[in-house]
Amino acid sequence: MAKSFKLNPDQKKAVEHEKGPIIVVAGAGTGKTRVIAERIKYLVQEKYVDSDAILALTFTEKAANEMLERVGDIMPLGYKEPWVSTFHSFADRILKKEGLEIGLDTGYQILTYPKQWLLVRKNLFDFDLNYYRPLGNPTRFISAMLKFVSRLQDEGIDTGEFDKFAKSFKGDEEEKKRWLELASFYKKYQELKIQNSYMDFGDLILWCSKLFKSRPNILKKYQEQFLHIMVDEFQDTNFAQYELLKQLFPLREVAGRSLMVVGDDSQSIYRFRGAAISNILEFRADYKGCDMVTLIKNYRSYQSILDPAYELIQNNNPDTLESRLGISKKLISSQKRSPIKPNVHVFSRLDEEADFVVAKIEELLSQDPQMSYKDVAILARANNHLDPFVLALRARGIPYQLIGNRGLYDKDEVKNVLAFLRVLASPADGVSLYRVLSNPVFNISPTDISKILSDSKFKKIDFWGCVKDSRNEKVQELVKTIEGFQKEMLKFSPSMFVFKLINDTRILNSYTDEETTENLLAIKNLNLFLDQAKIFEGDYYRDRKTTPNVLDFLEYLDLMIEAGDNPAQAEIEDIDTVSVSTVHSAKGLEYDTVFVVNLISGRFPSREKEDPIGIPDDLIKETLPIGDEHLQEERRLFYVAMTRAKRHLFLTYARNYGGKRDTTASGFLAETGIPTSEEVASENGKGMQTMFGVDSEYRKQQLFSRAPALDYVNYSRISAYQTCPLQYKYNYVLNIPKRPSYVLSFGNSIHYTLRDFHTENIFKRDVSRERLLELYNKNWDNSGYLDQRHRKQRFDSGEKLLKAYYDKEKDRDKNIIKLEETITLKLAGVKFSGRVDRIDRIDGNKVEIIDYKTGKVKEQKDVDKDLQTSLYAWGVRETLKYEPEILTLYFVEDMQKVSSRKTLEQIKEQVAQAEEVVETMKLGDFKATPGMHCSWCDYRDICPFAQKNGVK
Repeated sequence: MAKSFKLNPDQKKAVEHEKGPIIVVAGAGTGKTRVIAERIKYLVQEKYVDSDAILALTFTEKAANEMLERVGDIMPLGYKEPWVSTFHSFADRILKKEGLEIGLDTGYQILTYPKQWLLVRKNLFDFDLNYYRPLGNPTRFISAMLKFVSRLQDEGIDTGEFDKFAKSFKGDEEEKKRWLELASFYKKYQELKIQNSYMDFGDLILWCSKLFKSRPNILKKYQEQFLHIMVDEFQDTNFAQYELLKQLFPLREVAGRSLMVVGDDSQSIYRFRGAAISNILEFRADYKGCDMVTLIKNYRSYQSILDPAYELIQNNNPDTLESRLGISKKLISSQKRSPIKPNVHVFSRLDEEADFVVAKIEELLSQDPQMSYKDVAILARANNHLDPFVLALRARGIPYQLIGNRGLYDKDEVKNVLAFLRVLASPADGVSLYRVLSNPVFNISPTDISKILSDSKFKKIDFWGCVKDSRNEKVQELVKTIEGFQKEMLKFSPSMFVFKLINDTRILNSYTDEETTENLLAIKNLNLFLDQAKIFEGDYYRDRKTTPNVLDFLEYLDLMIEAGDNPAQAEIEDIDTVSVSTVHSAKGLEYDTVFVVNLISGRFPSREKEDPIGIPDDLIKETLPIGDEHLQEERRLFYVAMTRAKRHLFLTYARNYGGKRDTTASGFLAETGIPTSEEVASENGKGMQTMFGVDSEYRKQQLFSRAPALDYVNYSRISAYQTCPLQYKYNYVLNIPKRPSYVLSFGNSIHYTLRDFHTENIFKRDVSRERLLELYNKNWDNSGYLDQRHRKQRFDSGEKLLKAYYDKEKDRDKNIIKLEETITLKLAGVKFSGRVDRIDRIDGNKVEIIDYKTGKVKEQKDVDKDLQTSLYAWGVRETLKYEPEILTLYFVEDMQKVSSRKTLEQIKEQVAQAEEVVETMKLGDFKATPGMHCSWCDYRDICPFAQKNGVK
């Protein structure tokens, strides 16, 4: 059953808003995301609005996923998901579907910032640059120029508008030359992306807006489709995104349509990403006569936390909604009054501050048996401010994890693999060689390493030479391992080689032997690093049509790191750990207890960093605030930090952080009015840790005692669990890296090619065989193959089958009504999602569901028993309201369809069986079920049960 949520009168007014624009001013903890989810439910179930007529937009993928989860929680068992996405994902979806109308190659790739940098770096001397390409350091301004272009895109400024500005600039001639250089760079950069079928995130918004401007018929289609539009975190949108929204919902009122924007100007903290706070401040001026609802009932924090936070944010007047609109945003807690009050704690030194935080965590946990580590967060303004607190937590054995942080390449487990790869490429790399020797996996003592270093210095022999000459047995084993891998390093693709390395050296096994938080995170980080290798392979093949090796991968990584790339490290949800995070990463989260640390001037608020290349004031389209823009943003960030806390809020700083001069307390502390307590080291140092210490070993043992939360399943997960619950755990719970699979790669290559072919054919008709093969080339996944010959033979077999497919299917697109359609169900109360490859109309509302397969043709009896098609049939029935009459597996390598005509009763029976499996999955029972499948299991080399059965 769908979950119910009792709305307060203001929430109810927002949820049941009938038509026209409305702004919902929703303070921290007032249930704004829940209001949007409830509004979607209200529209679908009470107003019978079709899900396709609902568009919900938000700022981040994380927020979009959370919104979808909230919708899933309150909707009935079978429902069709509305359009819920970020602005960028929405624009991408529109362009992929309609971009051909304006000549876009809809098979474009989206460039992340590091790949933007690499594109410019590769073509740097094709740009007409002088000042911005100094010969002494040619790459110096790449990052600055790309950021400048991104800010232009945020303001909706295309190449033509900026070129016009540069040419008409009146002022210093040298400055004009620089503007003309930047205009030339912007134009050439856009041309490069078009030539290579690339887009960056700013392009998505600009091109979507351009599509709507140049094709009024397409804009009208989407205006008529989206009767109800909702925007979450409206304060975080930029000028270009707001302009796109105005296109979808014109300023003039349209009968029967509604636009709801939800946000809080007090929580606008993404100016560095281009967010324009003026959007929320001026919404009522743009949409004159719009309704407004203010949500001030807070369901999170005690009043003793809300009051000082309000006192703080008042200092941003008059540049606030409260001041401009004459409304009150003072939050009222729904909690009973509490004697717990926040305090500012001052220490002499940083180590005392860190000791206090750790000791206080242990004290609170010892006093409250209902409290756990995951109820606690340590927040700082910047990543590097967190290091001392991580060390203090580690010293006390308190489980923690870094939330939302970049830094994958900085993790020890990844640095160890990188060091090994660098030694293979160049044994003369002494730093990397030292790291390899020091890896505990190889069991070489520090004394032995020191002896080798001394010999190298004394004998004046290079480090690698001394390592090879060493008589130490363990060192010699490592030398043989290194030389063995050197012989193989050019035989395998990067992902396959990295997988072999972490398995054959037992680096992976060192983290699978014991389930601790640190080991789980290490495994996930290794998996993320392996993903980077797979992504590189795909990009490399698309660019060069050849297969890279590990040396190419290392060169690429060095360039990415030079570009500032450092992907996010792993996180584990629903696990008992203290969260250590920047305030930005904590946005949208809440904790029982929050420590905000390092609260000194220069750290929080931080010193203002101007953009290396600022946008001229003449080009800025948003309205700028009256007050200090930087200080106001920092104050809002401090407000966000404070309002993450439910009960306990501790604000801390030290008088000295290692410099010659004492620090100055953050000015924000005085603005809160919270009293200050001067702490004494002897009372709050290690003595306090001992006095209030809890059994950390007990906590560690309890870490995995309960079943991990099961909030999502798909067919692959259910199937894996049915085969072997331990295999499921290795794959989906622990995320242990798997050997790259050429079977999966080939299947994806064919699958995505057929998707793009039919999409184009529906739009254009008569897409040629040559275009089909071109799409195949573009979608080819190069990973996992044994060698180059294997790869080429498989590629050729794919071309052959696609030619046969073209001859058989080219004229059948008239029956296709859906491609790549997502269906959503509830199985045993858990969200099930799947993507149906193709739905063909048979007659009226009766349809055929088609799922492409690249494996061996199944017998009829197996297709009749196939669970996947039954789940998809049930989803199509419940979500899309079609009647699935034929369920087909299309084995494209043999051009053979095997179809089943299951009755509704048979489908229901199989769905019920799937629900039984999901109920068991929820219990967290991961007992191994060894059998013949062990011989092809990805985890046979680390699974003790497979090894006991003689499988290697």
